[in-house]
Amino acid sequence: MNKTQLRAQLLQKRALLDKRKKRSLDLEIQSRLLLCDKYRNCDTVLTYVSTDSEIDTFGLITAAFANKKRVAVPVTNDDYSLTFYYINSLEELKIGRFKILEPQDLSKEVVDFSNSICVVPALCCDLSGNRVGYGKGCYDRFLKAYTGEKICLVYSDNILPSVDSDKTDVKVDTIVCDSYIKHT
Repeated sequence: MNKTQLRAQLLQKRALLDKRKKRSLDLEIQSRLLLCDKYRNCDTVLTYVSTDSEIDTFGLITAAFANKKRVAVPVTNDDYSLTFYYINSLEELKIGRFKILEPQDLSKEVVDFSNSICVVPALCCDLSGNRVGYGKGCYDRFLKAYTGEKICLVYSDNILPSVDSDKTDVKVDTIVCDSYIKHT
C-alpha cells in the first residue's frame, strides 16, 4: 500500500474512533510524554496544535506552561516550511492555514533551539522512527536542520512493522504511544 492509500485508511480509522476512547488514549500519551526525561529536562517545547482528529496537544501545552517551559507552535509558510513562534497562552492562537490554530503574534520567532524538544504529528510510524504525516513534508523540512529531540505521538495500534520512507523523510528519535515510550 502506498503512502497516499495508507493516509486515507488511517484518517478514516481516526474518524471512526470513539470520542471517549480517543480521550483516554490521548491522556495516556500525554502522561507518558510529561514523565519522559527528554520533556522534563528541556526548556522549550516545540509542538503542533492538535485538530479534533489528532492526538491532543492542548493538555501538553497547558502542562508545559505550568512547568515553566517555553512553548512554541508553528506557522506553515507558503513553501510548506515551518516557522515556530513562542506563545504565552492558548488565547494567543487563531485559525490559520489549513484551518489549524497558529500564533497571532509573529514577532516572537524561535531562533535558538537549544535544549528543546519537537513534538511531531503522525498518522503512523514504525519502531525505527519512520513516520507518515499528512503528505506536505512540512515537518520533514523543519526536522532536517533541527538537532534537538524529535518526538512522535502515535496510537499504539498505528505503529506498523515498517513504513516506507523517502530520502526527504526525517526519522523521529522517540515514539510516545498509549502503551510505552520507545527510543529509536
